[in-house]
Amino acid sequence: MSKVPFNVSAKTARLIGRENVSNLEGALIELIKNTYDADAKKCVVYYEDVTGRLFIIDNGIGMNKNILINNWMTIGNSNKKNNVYTKAGRVNTGEKGIGRFALDRISGKCKMLTVSADERFEWIVDWESFDSSELITDTFAELNDISKSIPEFLYDIENEYLRNMLINDFSGTGTCFVLENLRDQWNDALIERIRNSLQKLLPPMENNYFDLFFYLQDTETGIAKIVSNLMNEYDYKLHFKVDDMGNCNLQIHRNEFYFGTQFEKIMKRALFSGEDRDYFNDRLITINGSVNDFLPGIEEEFNVGPFSGDIYFYKLVLQAENQEKYFYKTFISKRTNFKELSGIKIYRDDFLVRPYGVYGTTGYDWLDLSTRKAESPAGVAHRSGNWRVQANQICGQIKISRLNDNLPDKSSREGIVETKEFKLFRELILSFIDKLEADRQYVIRKLDKLYKETAKGEQALQIVKEELDKYKEQRKKKDNRNTANSREEEQRYENFHKAISYQEERIQDLQEEMGLLRTLATTGIVVNTYIHEIKALTTQLNVGVKEAYACLDEDNDIIAAKEELKKLRSLKDRFNSWFKVTLDAVEMDKRKRKKENIGKIIENSIEKWKSVQNNRIKYVYNEKEEIKIRCFPLDFETIITNLITNSSTIFKNYNVECPTITIEIGRLEKNFYINYSDNGPGLCNAFKKEPQKILKQGITDRRNANGEVIGTGMGLWIVDSIIQNYQGRIDLKRNIETESGFFINLYFEGRES
Repeated sequence: MSKVPFNVSAKTARLIGRENVSNLEGALIELIKNTYDADAKKCVVYYEDVTGRLFIIDNGIGMNKNILINNWMTIGNSNKKNNVYTKAGRVNTGEKGIGRFALDRISGKCKMLTVSADERFEWIVDWESFDSSELITDTFAELNDISKSIPEFLYDIENEYLRNMLINDFSGTGTCFVLENLRDQWNDALIERIRNSLQKLLPPMENNYFDLFFYLQDTETGIAKIVSNLMNEYDYKLHFKVDDMGNCNLQIHRNEFYFGTQFEKIMKRALFSGEDRDYFNDRLITINGSVNDFLPGIEEEFNVGPFSGDIYFYKLVLQAENQEKYFYKTFISKRTNFKELSGIKIYRDDFLVRPYGVYGTTGYDWLDLSTRKAESPAGVAHRSGNWRVQANQICGQIKISRLNDNLPDKSSREGIVETKEFKLFRELILSFIDKLEADRQYVIRKLDKLYKETAKGEQALQIVKEELDKYKEQRKKKDNRNTANSREEEQRYENFHKAISYQEERIQDLQEEMGLLRTLATTGIVVNTYIHEIKALTTQLNVGVKEAYACLDEDNDIIAAKEELKKLRSLKDRFNSWFKVTLDAVEMDKRKRKKENIGKIIENSIEKWKSVQNNRIKYVYNEKEEIKIRCFPLDFETIITNLITNSSTIFKNYNVECPTITIEIGRLEKNFYINYSDNGPGLCNAFKKEPQKILKQGITDRRNANGEVIGTGMGLWIVDSIIQNYQGRIDLKRNIETESGFFINLYFEGRES
C-alpha cells in the first residue's frame, strides 16, 4: 500500500493572510503584538506619503536565522506556543504562528531587516508570487546577510524627527518592515481611523512599559506618541478583580455629587448613613464575595482564570434642573465626543481584543447593555424600577491574559470563542455593573425624595389646596351677593378646583392602568411557568377528541366514544382552573378601588391554586385578624399569584417532599401585614447575603441545562411595586438567618374607609 503525502496550495497564504485578517487595522495590530512579544520597548508605525511606503519598526530582540527559518517561515509553528513568557517576563500575546501573514493583507511586497544579538538578515518576499505558484513549497523568500543597523537600513526616510529617534533608540537589536504596493488607499479618513484604533489598542490610564508611535511624513515625536484619550472626569468608577480561585473584590467610587456647605444638612435630612458620609468623601465602597455570590443559580465550579478591570460611568448631558435637584458636579470638559471613547474593551496581555467595545463595530455593545436598558427603561430616580446604564454612557477596560485558558481567541484573531465560560464571564461583568447602578440609584432616590419634600412645585400645590379650602369657608360665611366681581372670583376658584380634581382623577386612572398591567404581566409569568402543563392538557384533549371521533367514524362504537368523552370532562375542569387563575384576574370589577376583605381575597386565590395543582401542595392559612381596606382586589391576587408561582417552581425543580406554603395575615400597630413562607431550599448563595436583590426587575436564578438564564425576574418586582403603592415595605431578613425555606413579610398601609 502506497502512502500519499498531503500538500498545501500556495493560495493558503492568501486564505490565512489577506482573507483571514478582515481589515487593515486588524493586520497592523497583529504585527504590533509581535513587536510586544519581542520585548520591544518602542514600536513605530510610519506612513510616508511621498513614496507610498509603510514602515513597522521595533527595538525588540530580533530574530536569528534558526528562528526566522523554523518559526517565522513555517506556517503554524510558533515558539510562543510552549514559551508562555518572553525573556523580559511578558506573556506572549500570540501562539498560532500565522500572524506574519497579516503582512500580505497590508501590501504586495515586503522587505524586513531583523537584528538579533549575534546575527542580522534582510528578508524579502513578493506576496503576489503565491498566486502564480501551485504549491506553497514552490514559493520562496529571499534571505540575505547584511551588516546594516536599523537607522542605516532606513537612511532614506523623509521624517527627520523619526530619523533622530531611530539613531537614539533603535541602533541595537530590533526588526523593521518596509511595505510597498499597499493594498489600501491611504487617505485622511483611513489615517484617522488607524490613529483611533491605535489609541484604543493599549489599556488607558496606565504607566505602560511599551510605547507606540504613529508617524506621518511631517509628524513630530511628541505628537506621534499614542496616548489613550480616556477622560478622567468620570461620575462613577467601578474597579474589580477576580483571582484564580474565583474570589471577587469590587471597589466603587462615587464622584458625581457635590454638596458644598450643605453637606451636613443633606446627610441628615436625606437620611444618609454614616458610611455614606465617608463614601461621599472619596472612601471606596468595597464588596467582596465568590463568583457564585454574583451569579444566581450557578452552584457548580467554573473557572475563567484571573482578570481585573475598570469601568467608568459618564452622564452625557447635564440638565440644570437635575443639577439643582441631585447636586451633580459641573462638567469641566465637554462630553460630546464621548461615543468614540465609550465601550468596554477587553485587553489580553495589554493588547486590545477586537472588536469588543470598539465603536462602530458589531462587538461594540458585546454586553448587550442596550437590550438590557430597553427591558428596564426606568429612570434613575424611579422608586420601583431598575435604572440601567446605556451602552454610550459607559467605558472601560477588562484585562485578561493568555493564561485564561477558558477564554481562547478565535482563529481569526477577531474575538473570543463563545465558550460556556465566556458567557458566564460576560454575565459576571454585568453583575458587577449592577452594583454600580444600584449604588447610583440608591443615592439619587434619596436626593429625589428630599427634593420632593421641599420642592416648590409640591409647596405650590399644597398652597392652592389650602387657598381653596379657605375660599369655601369664606363663601359659607358671606352673603351670596350676585355681583360681577364675585361671580368672576368664584369662576376663577372653580377653575382651580377643576384643575386639581382633573389631576387627581388622572392619577387614579394611571394607578388603575398600572394595576392592570401588573396583572397582565403576572398572567404572562404564570403561563410561561406552566406552559408545559398547559401544553400537556391541550395534547391530551386533542388526542381524546380524535379517539372519540375514530370510535364513531371507523367503528361506529357509541359506547367507546362516550367513554373517551367522559375522560375529557376532567380535562375541562383543569382548564377551567387555569382560566380562573389567569383570565379571571382581569375582571373589570377587580380593577376598581373599593373596600375589600383581604383574607377572603387570599383564601379564594389559594382555592384556585389548589385546583390547578391537584392538591399537590399543602397550604396553611392563618388569619389572626380580619382586614378590610379600600384597595384594588387584583393587587392582592397578583401578590399571592406571584409568590405561589415562585414557590411552585422551586418545589418542582428541587423535588421537595411535602411541599408546604404558609400564609398569615394580621395587624401590627397601624400597619397590616402578610407573612408568606415555604419549605423549599431557600435562596441561592448569590441572594443569601443580600436578599433585597430578588426584588429587582430581571433578577432571577432560574437557568436551563446550559446554564443560561431563563427566568423572567418580574414576579417579586411586581410584588414590591404594589407594596410601595400602599406605602408599605418588604422584609426579607429572615432568609439571611435560616439555612432553608423562603420567607417574605409584607407590611402596608390601607385606608379602612
